[in-house]
Amino acid sequence: MNAESPEHQAYRAILTQHQELKALLARIDDALAARKAAIPEVGDLLGQLGDRLVKHFATEEDGGYFAEALAHAPQLVSKANQLMAQHPKMRTQAQRIVVELHGPGAGGADAWWEETSRRFREFREELLKHETRENGLLQEAYGRDIGSHD
Repeated sequence: MNAESPEHQAYRAILTQHQELKALLARIDDALAARKAAIPEVGDLLGQLGDRLVKHFATEEDGGYFAEALAHAPQLVSKANQLMAQHPKMRTQAQRIVVELHGPGAGGADAWWEETSRRFREFREELLKHETRENGLLQEAYGRDIGSHD
């Protein structure tokens, strides 16, 4: 029986979480674009995103995903620390989208959809860039092209 190496397990785990995050981002994006979901349903999806990010970032910060990579490439510690330093800001942004946009205010439903869509798109782009940089760090550490699998 072939046991999977710790580095391969970490690689697969981060890819799985990145794919799950991307799938949730796509669901939210679709709901906002179509405007067919109820506002509370969109709020629930945004809340799920915040919860997943908290867990995802905590795993990274506790050494989960990057520990093996950095053991192979300690010269990348600075890059990893820069990525992890972005986590609090992104957690706050995700939470702010949910808290500040509970439902239509004085501007009505159209204004809510527009503002929520704008904020979500900005956040999504920042998160996707962050995830791409994480994948780049792992590629550099392991010398393999993991981005093509993400």
